[in-house]
Amino acid sequence: MNKKHKQFKYLYRQMLDEAIIRKAYKKLRKGKTKRKEIQQIDANLDEEVKKMRVMIENTRPDAEHPELGFKPPKKRKPKIINEHGKPRIIYMPEIREQWLHHIIVLILSPIILSTSYAISCGSFPKRGAHYGMRYLRKMIKRGRNIKYFAKLDIRHFYNSIRVKMLMDSLRDMIKDELFLYVVELCLKGFVKGIPLGFYISQWLANYFLEPLDRLIKEVCGIEINVRYMDDLLLMDDNKKVLHKTIKKIMHLLGSLLRLKLKNNFQVIRFAYTKKDGKKIGRPVDIMGFVFYRDGKVIMRERIMLHITRLARHMAKVKERTGKYYTTHIRALLSGMGWFKYTDSYGCFLDHIKPFVKIKVLRGIISRIDRRERKHDRLDRGALCAAS
Repeated sequence: MNKKHKQFKYLYRQMLDEAIIRKAYKKLRKGKTKRKEIQQIDANLDEEVKKMRVMIENTRPDAEHPELGFKPPKKRKPKIINEHGKPRIIYMPEIREQWLHHIIVLILSPIILSTSYAISCGSFPKRGAHYGMRYLRKMIKRGRNIKYFAKLDIRHFYNSIRVKMLMDSLRDMIKDELFLYVVELCLKGFVKGIPLGFYISQWLANYFLEPLDRLIKEVCGIEINVRYMDDLLLMDDNKKVLHKTIKKIMHLLGSLLRLKLKNNFQVIRFAYTKKDGKKIGRPVDIMGFVFYRDGKVIMRERIMLHITRLARHMAKVKERTGKYYTTHIRALLSGMGWFKYTDSYGCFLDHIKPFVKIKVLRGIISRIDRRERKHDRLDRGALCAAS
């Protein structure tokens, strides 16, 4: 548990590199090219990059011109959204603050990834739900240590992280006070809890749980351990081992991280069919997938209903107006990944194919994207000619 991290220095210096500032902006503008703020920055990008560098140079305690540095808003206006039936409070930073977050993550992400647990999913690039699904499916097909499983969830995870403890944890690994000063400034106004909606929050939250990952894997010896942000799945053939591990997790969360598990955790027998045909236990439900002992994986019922209802709705809109809405097409094509990576082809044949033609929808989106890329190139060419 007392594993020493490699120490990292000179990160603030990297923040001043204009190549990194440009790269961060390129990541920021993806999917936002129609926003006025982005178009204004695009119109004078070289000058905006220099302004961003000046802002970072003056975002330090000993700055010559502190009035030019980054100042977090004194009051942030939260927005309430409904996600999977749960109301969540999110904060939307303005565009320059988002740019600063992307610069921080561009520098911080390789450091966090170098020490993170391999099956820590969600928020990490190429480590989403499908990454976790492939690993878990492989472990279940192998057939060892899958007799029982435990599902755990951390109570009010984002809202319970203490910023001081998070910054102390970062200081163990990062020996650059100026860089940490900027990170802490981005979280100013949040003493207990880090804000949902901030790009840096998901990375910092994942890093904060690294001691938990090491406890489960190295101390408790649980071989099959999947963490999807604050949701945990543990599997083992020994029920007592899982109960002991849960107690150790509760102790570590309370004593080291000041977090709590939800009270609804259980140790459950993984579903199987006895010789007499009687079914025992339950399938594993995590990351939006439902896993069975025979290797079958289906999507969660709520996700399936959302996609199939959207397909029927699109068919009605097409019948009424003669066209589809672009947002509906993109949402449906995004949902097709659930059918591609699960054993749900029968559902596709019954509830998607009769209502919409996926090939046609892909053609529509392809033409729209091609047209937008062409306009983007023409706009940039006009700006270059003008300058």
